[in-house]
Amino acid sequence: MNSLHEILINWQENLDQDEWYFSRSFEEITENMTSEEAFHYIPVVVKAFTTLQNAFLIGEVIDFLHAVYTKANTTEVHPILLQEQKNINEITITYGDDYTKHALNEFKKSIRWKN
Repeated sequence: MNSLHEILINWQENLDQDEWYFSRSFEEITENMTSEEAFHYIPVVVKAFTTLQNAFLIGEVIDFLHAVYTKANTTEVHPILLQEQKNINEITITYGDDYTKHALNEFKKSIRWKN
């Protein structure tokens, strides 16, 4: 299993070869996780997110974060999300496109995360 960091390296080349690259890779990470493991994985996803400056990647990682939350089976706002809230919003506003902004808003609604 590749780590999230490894998945984001050479992503364009991998995506060119396989249009389902992100979907398959993200599923590979989460498929055997328990809900508790998924909840503890949230900081890994948030840390990766805070390094991004590409709208497409931002959207993919927001979708992955949503998938991890679904696997965690909780709407509890993880403390790392609260800690990184300003960064997450700024990255989305600065580098995101309409899709990423919408995806972040939908994610926030799904876990009842207030700004």
